[in-house]
Amino acid sequence: MAEERASKKLWDRAAWKDAGFFLSYLRPHFNVFIPALIALAVTGGMTVYFIKELAAVAGKGLGGAKGPEWLVELDRSVWFLVCIVAAQAVIAFFRIMLFAKASERALAALRLDTFSRIIRLPMATLNQRRVGELASRLANDVEAMRETLVVTIPMLIRHTVMLTLCLALILNMSVKLSLFMVGTIPLVIVLVAIFGSRIRKLTRKAQDNLAASQVVVDESLQSIVSVKAFRNEAHEMARYDRNLGEYLRTVIRAAVPRASFIAFVIFAFSVALICVTWFAMRMLNFGEIGREELTQFAGLSGMIASSFMQFPELIAQLQRSLGATERVREILREQTEAEDGEQNARTRFRGEIEMRGLNFAYPTRPDAVVLRDFTLCAKAGQRIALVGPSGSGKSTCISLLFRFYDPNNGEIRIDGQPVRDMTLTTLRRNLALVPQEVLLFGGSIQENIAYGKPDATEEEIISAARKANAHDFITGLTGGYQTLVGDRGTQLSGGQRQRIAIARAILADPAILILDEATSSLDAESERLVQDALDKLMENRTSIIIAHRLSTVRRCDQILVMSGGSILERGTHDELVAKPGGLYGSLAKLQLE
Repeated sequence: MAEERASKKLWDRAAWKDAGFFLSYLRPHFNVFIPALIALAVTGGMTVYFIKELAAVAGKGLGGAKGPEWLVELDRSVWFLVCIVAAQAVIAFFRIMLFAKASERALAALRLDTFSRIIRLPMATLNQRRVGELASRLANDVEAMRETLVVTIPMLIRHTVMLTLCLALILNMSVKLSLFMVGTIPLVIVLVAIFGSRIRKLTRKAQDNLAASQVVVDESLQSIVSVKAFRNEAHEMARYDRNLGEYLRTVIRAAVPRASFIAFVIFAFSVALICVTWFAMRMLNFGEIGREELTQFAGLSGMIASSFMQFPELIAQLQRSLGATERVREILREQTEAEDGEQNARTRFRGEIEMRGLNFAYPTRPDAVVLRDFTLCAKAGQRIALVGPSGSGKSTCISLLFRFYDPNNGEIRIDGQPVRDMTLTTLRRNLALVPQEVLLFGGSIQENIAYGKPDATEEEIISAARKANAHDFITGLTGGYQTLVGDRGTQLSGGQRQRIAIARAILADPAILILDEATSSLDAESERLVQDALDKLMENRTSIIIAHRLSTVRRCDQILVMSGGSILERGTHDELVAKPGGLYGSLAKLQLE
């Protein structure tokens, strides 16, 4: 019993929080939502009044009313009822439209807030979650909430209004019979609290299982080339079937308490109807209620029963939505990267970089130290190369420079100012990255180049493409700059994607340029074109080059040789080659001789 009370208390608290959560998004649209509520109450009241008048007409007829006067009164009553129904239909139309406007606008704001929160999550948080799970929050969970706002809540309000009015009217007719009928209600309320907690818990688990199945879909489609290359379609189908099976089992388990609840309510109300009918007939027999009153009482009682029969399913639907709401609210509670405005966002750095005594381990693997006492100093306009085997910490340095993560120890300064004291907008707009694997957005070539400067003119975009050695191949395409690149740029070759990425970086005009293995996967001709474009891009700006191919770093002002998160050697190409027994010298002999 104590456990049930605690469960009910938690459910009530969560329900109030969820109600407040919904209202926070509906509040800006109260000028539409409140008239919709008023219209809802009016149509509910009109429905009750219609049933009462219809029952009154039937009661008079069954009570023996007849003759010409009665027929005239009957015709007048029928036309009056038709007018009520017509007015109710008109009001219902506007009520549905107003509810749709308020609800859909509120949900659009919720979707935007959820996506905005996801896109601004720190890299540490994003790396702990899978893409499909986050996508499922926007797709499945918000859609479940939509059903609640657009359908379930209006229906609950409508039936509550009708129920209240019906109870007031039947109490006015016969207190004795009304109290007998109402005596069955507390039992249903208790059942709502008991079954509701169970349904809510299982619904939340079902949403998690559905999100897991969505992860499989997203990962399979994102890596479709690998799936088909390894002929693993059956394997992915089995993964999806396994996750979908978990979802199905949980949904069916959730259906058991819901079905039990609804079945019991149907049984309870049917028995209650029989008992009320028996009690009413006894009162009629003893003259404690008139025939006309009993007819009206029966009509209104039928509405009460109908409303109560709707409540179990509506509450079950509400429970399913509350499980989805919890997951969305979890996303909205996540800590995002610091927000900052556009003030000083265009402040241009000179490009001096100082990274002193950096130590770092990823939050997901705190025991695996990735950088140990890392130090890098670059003057404005210099080219610094980071070379070393995979896993030596080269890309991690770049992540720290972009402040995707903060170092556990040490400090990073640009132009003498700690990056911690800068806004992320100012910092990152002075940096540009040309990665090894360029994944373009699915729009046009022009849109992808303009990503480096969204307000760029067409002339600026074409100029950037020329400098990146991309203009000729772009104009050779059927659609020119409006050619769609396909999902992640799959319609273009690797060299073409690289040159578009370089054009994007040229357009961004960064003070500091990061090249992460930008030419390592290209053929000789593509590498020549890309390298020529990179040379133009690196002019008059500080550049950090991550490379395995030593041919791309020979002209760098400083080369840092890394291994196991530490710097083993540093110097120019000539200095490092001349160093006896050095790692760089060994690599140079293998690659350059």
